Amino acid sequence: MVIPFPERISYAWATLFASVLLAVQLFQHTHVIFALCCFAFILVAVAGVNFAGGVTRPAGAYIFCNATLTLIIGLVTKAALGEAADTNLATPMQSILVYLLGMVSMLAAALVEYRFRRKGSVLETFFPLRSLRTTYIGATVLSVGSYFFFFLPPSISASGAATTFRNLNQFLPFALIIGVLYTVRASNGRRSLTPGLALLYAFAFIIALPGYSKQGLFTPAICWVAGACLARYRLKPINMVSLALTIYVLVAYLAPYSQFGRELVPTDSYIGNMEQSLNLLANISTVKALEGKSEEGEYGRLNYFNQPEGLFDRLQMFSPDDALIDVTDRMGTYGYEPTKEGWENLIPHVLWPNKPVPYFGNKYAHEIGGIDDEDTTTGVSFGISADAYHQGGFVGVLVIETLCLAAVFLVLSWLLGDVRDHPLVIISILIISHYGPEGGIDGLILLILNAVTILILGFICMYILPVFASILEPPDPAGVPPRHVLTAN
Repeated sequence: MVIPFPERISYAWATLFASVLLAVQLFQHTHVIFALCCFAFILVAVAGVNFAGGVTRPAGAYIFCNATLTLIIGLVTKAALGEAADTNLATPMQSILVYLLGMVSMLAAALVEYRFRRKGSVLETFFPLRSLRTTYIGATVLSVGSYFFFFLPPSISASGAATTFRNLNQFLPFALIIGVLYTVRASNGRRSLTPGLALLYAFAFIIALPGYSKQGLFTPAICWVAGACLARYRLKPINMVSLALTIYVLVAYLAPYSQFGRELVPTDSYIGNMEQSLNLLANISTVKALEGKSEEGEYGRLNYFNQPEGLFDRLQMFSPDDALIDVTDRMGTYGYEPTKEGWENLIPHVLWPNKPVPYFGNKYAHEIGGIDDEDTTTGVSFGISADAYHQGGFVGVLVIETLCLAAVFLVLSWLLGDVRDHPLVIISILIISHYGPEGGIDGLILLILNAVTILILGFICMYILPVFASILEPPDPAGVPPRHVLTAN
């Protein structure tokens, strides 16, 4: 069995899936117009992904992640639970209409990107990878070395150079992915891990523990899957059992561990935070029980299902987006200041030292009543279509959202291209898996900064990582061609 990398989605299978979901929704007494809009949403999303080049390109990945992680997973979960899809929503018809028109905007932006797509990206043309092994070893050295920034004196760790390095530091997830890709290709598909690479995965998991971030805790597993997909690795029974067990542990234990840990007061030192996190893991059953009770107590307006469903509550954005759409209909639009500040945020701090940082998630959260009045730090994430509707109504969705999507899709296409031509593009796709469903318009615009960061990483991979790799091992004389990284050996 090979983990499929969705380069293109079959219209036939997508239509069958949407039809089955439509039938189940109608059987569960979902309003027929709502169910038909869900059907249309899925098919428009599939067309958008395919025109954008599939999930191997950033634009296609954005549409795919937005469609699945804002609505489709939530709809499937509701159907599996036997709940009508339009329940527990303030304004279901308006919300699904906003989602459908937002997906039409994404399709239009994908068509623009398709029309003006270049044959070779800047990344592929100017910074091709010369050797997977050299890149893997160099990225490993830099990623492990950067961890020790935590233990440097504040005069060094807080300096401008250190801050810039941390902002550019995507070496650990890249090393994890490129390590799997290199191992599979070097072994002719016989294995995906070596002892050294397994230690690097353990290192990535351990340093994520004190941060209590689901993104950090899930990153090692996601990176292995991404590397296996890129390499077209054929799974063995031990891989499938290990993957199933990993998913179970992540969902059943580490998701509640993350939620519970975020509510704790951090200690004064990194070592103290690590001890605190290890203590939680040692009592994970108690932590899971306490977090379950906390979820039951907090379950309310922003939840889509009748009862708490753990991780699935966070694999959909429909309920918070619905609340924002409802507020917009009752209180009027917010204006386009968030979009304006999002584009202004692209200006470097060097040129604008005191530029405002967009943080409208907190303001939106106050509007929908999702946080306490005195809370000025917590924010609630929203999808791009709900954000655009809140800013300008249907004009915001059909005009502003389309223009922003088209501009960003074109920049990502020209700068980065396709992951099949350069493995560094996988970093952008991983970032998109977070910003695509819940980044709003400002998160979409931030992807341009991420693309520039990846170009800098491409320069580092080409000219600097070989120097660090030579510390441990001389470069592989055979090298690895930069093209066709998805081709199986």
